[in-house]
Amino acid sequence: MPEITYRRAAKEDAGAIAGLERVCFPDDSWSEGMILEEIENDSAAFIVAEDGEKIVGCAMAWMIAPYECQIGTIEVLPEYRRMGIAINFMQKLMKISRLLGIWDILLEVRVSNAPAIALYESLGFVRDGIRKNYYPGGEDACNMSLHMPRPEEGFL
Repeated sequence: MPEITYRRAAKEDAGAIAGLERVCFPDDSWSEGMILEEIENDSAAFIVAEDGEKIVGCAMAWMIAPYECQIGTIEVLPEYRRMGIAINFMQKLMKISRLLGIWDILLEVRVSNAPAIALYESLGFVRDGIRKNYYPGGEDACNMSLHMPRPEEGFL
């Protein structure tokens, strides 16, 4: 089992993340410029997972305090899937959200991506509806959300 480490994405990672995008999302990958914009965006949390010095996954979310966290992307190279990387990304983004006082997390996922939907549901996300023709090629997105209890609601 590889030893995966996590850290904040740096500007120098944009090219490697763009390559990861092309593998994971060949039909709608972000450009290196788009990735660089989000790495430098103060309201975005951008994390990478590494095996040694190789970036094997990334996650990005917009922290729209005090309202919500919008997951932008979670991706893991195929050969590194089912090793807990995606759930670690989600847990890290959830922790960042809580630290910022953000208690609602939203995301869209391809309706055909049953493993991702199952992962999100295991974390407490619920399906909120369908967004028609959301992805290139016309595939629908499943809108999902998680409301994390605030401290006054018994969270801590």
